[in-house]
Amino acid sequence: ICLVIFCRIFYNKTYMKNYLKLRSIMIAISIILCIAGTGTLGYLHVTQPTASAIDKKAKKTKEAKEKDIEQSTPETKKPRVKSPEAKQAVVDADMETMSAYGLVYDYANKGLVEVVQDFLAESGIDPSQVAFTYRNAITGEQFAMNDLQPMTAGSTYKLPLNMLVVDEVTKGKLNLTDRFDINNTYYEYVGEHDNYVAAFDGAMSIPDMQRYSLVYSENTPAYALADRLGGMEQARKLFSRYGQSRSPEVKTFSEDNKTTTDYYIHVLQYLWNHQEKYADLLELIGESFPGEYYKKFLPDLVIQQKPGYVAEALNVDAIVHESTPYLVAIYTAGLGGTTPESSEISGVGLYQLGELAYVINEWHRVNMNE
Repeated sequence: ICLVIFCRIFYNKTYMKNYLKLRSIMIAISIILCIAGTGTLGYLHVTQPTASAIDKKAKKTKEAKEKDIEQSTPETKKPRVKSPEAKQAVVDADMETMSAYGLVYDYANKGLVEVVQDFLAESGIDPSQVAFTYRNAITGEQFAMNDLQPMTAGSTYKLPLNMLVVDEVTKGKLNLTDRFDINNTYYEYVGEHDNYVAAFDGAMSIPDMQRYSLVYSENTPAYALADRLGGMEQARKLFSRYGQSRSPEVKTFSEDNKTTTDYYIHVLQYLWNHQEKYADLLELIGESFPGEYYKKFLPDLVIQQKPGYVAEALNVDAIVHESTPYLVAIYTAGLGGTTPESSEISGVGLYQLGELAYVINEWHRVNMNE
């Protein structure tokens, strides 16, 4: 019995000793794991991107992708407010001219859209035939009518097309001295195409293409410019560089050459914001169509304009250098009785467009000029 008791006591002491040793080892391992785990969690907490960090990274990526695209809508400054006396003084000074043209309206007391509607009603023109957007280049104030309505663009696409080519020249991807083969350039009128091939011995430089596509609004040099960008379809994809319309149908120019004044005012604003870069283009559109379109009844103003005419469409986009400059895009349909089947420009329509330009300019003089 004593031997059994001794053995049990000896075993229990050994067991307890081993147990205590094992327990100490387990505690030590637990402490080590706890310390390591805490460090790991701390590292993960420090290095794991937060939601705000992810948002910032996404924002930077988006900005990098859109670095060539500039929002062209300026921040509207304090609206121009003129006293009734100041407005009436301009009306009185201009009364002789506006009376001679038969374009006397209540410029001093009505908004621009209302004055334009008065002119259209008196001229027998349905308001749906006219879309326009006006923007004061200094204050950013903007007024528009039917600005989201798709309208046939005519040759007005040639201005942003030229801007795209200038962008490539600025990046060093094109130069102004090389002459490019135009023998196989797409054309709309074979006679015009053949004349250009003969006149330029089958090759044109970019400055030649710019002049003849903007000053004379010819198609062959415009298509030759588009070829420098990979063709007209590729160029059309790039037009959003200068802004986009709010229209759900047409953001810039559609494949069938429709656009909106809401888009084109962005083009004009971009051009205004980068006058030094596009100085050559501004000079060329300043030369275009003297005495016609926006210049018809405003001979004493500096006006840089890009007209567009085809079938029923008679349009003009302009930067007008009044004492307070402004930007304006006007697109029309059916003036002078033209239809989509018309092949000749309407003299009556051209006259009406000139009158509309005068009305918009006179409202600006009365209400916006300093």
